[in-house]
Order: sequence, then structure tokens, then C-alpha cells
Amino acid sequence: GGVRVGRTAATPGARWKVLVTARSASSDDRGGVQISEYESAYAVEVLATDGPAVSRVRVAFERNVQRYQGADRPTAIDGKTYDLDARANDASGRWAVRDPSGAAASEEEAERVRDVFPDLGTRTQVDQILPDAAMAIGEARDELAGAILRVIHPRAWTLNQGTAVLARTEDDDAVFAVTLDATGSSGLRLVVNGEARVRLRDARLVRLSLDGTYDHASAKGSASDPGTFTLRRTVTDL
Repeated sequence: GGVRVGRTAATPGARWKVLVTARSASSDDRGGVQISEYESAYAVEVLATDGPAVSRVRVAFERNVQRYQGADRPTAIDGKTYDLDARANDASGRWAVRDPSGAAASEEEAERVRDVFPDLGTRTQVDQILPDAAMAIGEARDELAGAILRVIHPRAWTLNQGTAVLARTEDDDAVFAVTLDATGSSGLRLVVNGEARVRLRDARLVRLSLDGTYDHASAKGSASDPGTFTLRRTVTDL
């Protein structure tokens, strides 16, 4: 009857860990290679739900680091824990990000935390896009590309075009072949392809592997040699 994605709502006390690594490399004017990396490892605990949606969570960032040419630069949220509440707004009118004592996080910290949990208070976009009806192997679900780009970063990238095709099932996951063509807020263009694995029992994106290139323009607007880009994201229950 095809491949059917289930829906299992999260419950208070549910916990999972997310690991993200990204790496970009490009040639410089002196014949060398400039390498930028990003690493994030954080644990999520559900504190409250609102119907099928998670409304309050605690997020503990074990690591959140940007690395340039091998030198680590911890971000403002590295090593910190936050409580996120979609039912309470901060002074800016957006949902609240606080430390465990109840103190409001700084604006820089709050923005970074919201970026890694953009769908608090609603079903995730991946969940919303995938149908209740069975899908056939080879079936296109291209709107999934935008939802995946939102997981990568909800503010930094705008999708130009993307595809997502159900390639197979494996280890209780639906595996989608994905391509993304996106433009960043700084003018970079990212073109990548790879696989997105969605857990069949609850429509959670549990693994994302993407490889490709990015282009940037010179001061005169001519395209330079493209750099390379890789991203890996995994989610594991605790």
C-alpha cells in the first residue's frame, strides 16, 4: 500500500540529542584554502505540549562553536541551557527564551536559540508537509525541500528551487533524495544534494546529509571558483 508516515505526538519528559556539523572550503587569492566550520551538539527535553505540538522545551547546548582555519570561536550560547516557551512572549513579542533561573536571555542568545528550534508551538514543517496518505517509491514531495532548508537555518537562506523524492525505506525511515538551490542573506548561492531521512513512526527528520558547492561574487561582480560545502545533522533519542 505504499509508504505511510505516522504521527506520534511528543510527551513531556521526552528527550533527544541533535548533532550538527557543517564545513565550507574555498580557495583564496594566495593559492591557499580557507576553511570555515560549525559544530553544535545540544539536548532537548520536552517540558509541555499543546495538542500535537511541543510548546515548552529545555535546550542544553553542550557545544556551539564556529571554527575558522582551525581556531574555535564559541558562540554566545556555547555551554548554556535555556527554557523555551511558545506560550509566553518576551519584550519583542516573540516567544520567550530564558535561562533555568527564569532570567531572559540576551537578544543575541535568543536569536540563536530560536534558529535551532524554529517550530516551537506548532507541528514541524516537515510533519505538516508529509501526507497522511501512503506515498509511492519515486514520488516527488518537492515542498519538503523548503522545510529542510528551514531546519538548516530559518533566517539565513531563501530557497530558489529544490526537489525531494522518496527514494526508499531503510531502518524504519523514509529516505528522500534532496536537492537545494538557495541564496543566503550575504549573497552566497548554495547548491547541494543528498539524503534526508524521516522516521516513519513520527515524521521526525532524524538524519540529513548534504554535499555541494557555494559561489560568492568578487567586488566587480564576477563569479569566483565555487567553494565546497558539507552538512551533517543527526537526531538520537535519549
